[in-house]
Amino acid sequence: MIVTAKILQGEGKKLVVLPDKDISRYLAQKRPSWVEIRLNDGRTISADQRKKIFAIIRDIAIWSGDDPESIRQLLTWDFCGRSGREWFSLSDTDMTTAKNFINYLIEFCFHWSVPTKDSLLNQTDDISKYLYLCLANRRCAICNKPAEVHHVDRIGMGRDREQIVHVGLNAVALCRAHHDEAHCREKDLFEDYHIYGIKLDKYLCDRLNLRTE
Repeated sequence: MIVTAKILQGEGKKLVVLPDKDISRYLAQKRPSWVEIRLNDGRTISADQRKKIFAIIRDIAIWSGDDPESIRQLLTWDFCGRSGREWFSLSDTDMTTAKNFINYLIEFCFHWSVPTKDSLLNQTDDISKYLYLCLANRRCAICNKPAEVHHVDRIGMGRDREQIVHVGLNAVALCRAHHDEAHCREKDLFEDYHIYGIKLDKYLCDRLNLRTE
């Protein structure tokens, strides 16, 4: 069940809210023990976010052979179902929803190897999430070609990469060409494209077949 509510009071980690509709019956029947909180700061989707969304949807439509509007509706429906939220409009949705939808579209492109006119680095609205998705899908953070793991935290000479626990190390996904370039001028390359290393967690290590313990 999804309802909106007005914040009456907030102090530290305590939050008092007033639901927009009576949910007493639902609470008595289902006795939920936790809730999901999505904070709306009142900021609506920006023109830049909308432009990015339509650009990615256009690429997906070209790849699939369907018209962009049908693709937009289908992907919006799937996104809402996966995230457990109500249908939204790109004309007035909030900036957080727009950001999450862009992340969803980028992940869709990576998962299905959708060719895009421009690197998705230029379409992302959440660089940290984007870099995480690049690692998870082995896609170059710069050009989106199939990638290798570039370790930002130096492993050191003489140490066996197969034996090192990678959880907690910083890394970025780069194709062979950009990987070679990073070994020559990592700092300048990262500054040129505004990318950086992401800390590897167990999920990423499992996806990348890197040792976790």
